[in-house]
Amino acid sequence: MILGLDKSIIFRFFFILVLVGAAIGLFLANPSQWTKPPAQSQQNLTSVVKEIDQQVDTVLVKFRIEKKWCRRREVAIPGSILNRVERKIMIPPEIIPVQMNRALNLMAQRYGGRAIGSENLKENTVTIHIKLENYIIETIILKISKDLKRASEQKQQKKI
Repeated sequence: MILGLDKSIIFRFFFILVLVGAAIGLFLANPSQWTKPPAQSQQNLTSVVKEIDQQVDTVLVKFRIEKKWCRRREVAIPGSILNRVERKIMIPPEIIPVQMNRALNLMAQRYGGRAIGSENLKENTVTIHIKLENYIIETIILKISKDLKRASEQKQQKKI
């Protein structure tokens, strides 16, 4: 015994130190955290954000949402060079927000992102955030309006 310690305790302590050293070495050896500076990563994201914005337009067309029902604005994301697109969209009751959330989520997954929806019962809105690499790059606020008529329906009603 050395200083009243058993050899097995000394061996265990040494073994723990080796494992801690190996874990720290593996953490520091991970090149993905150190290879890209954040500015270059954000510039690469800028092109992906533009593509996602175009794909959101495609999803809206698929749901037959007319342009006059949409208001769009861009908001700067603090601490980055990216802009978040915010859309406020009035939708008719036949469009189900959950289906729209699913379509946007499937689209976002192709780019490594996801769509997260939340409902505000007080304001009767559904908000869908498209998140990509810890940034919310699109916010789509859906509000159901019973008064909306599609352009084709209005033409048919005028004929009658």
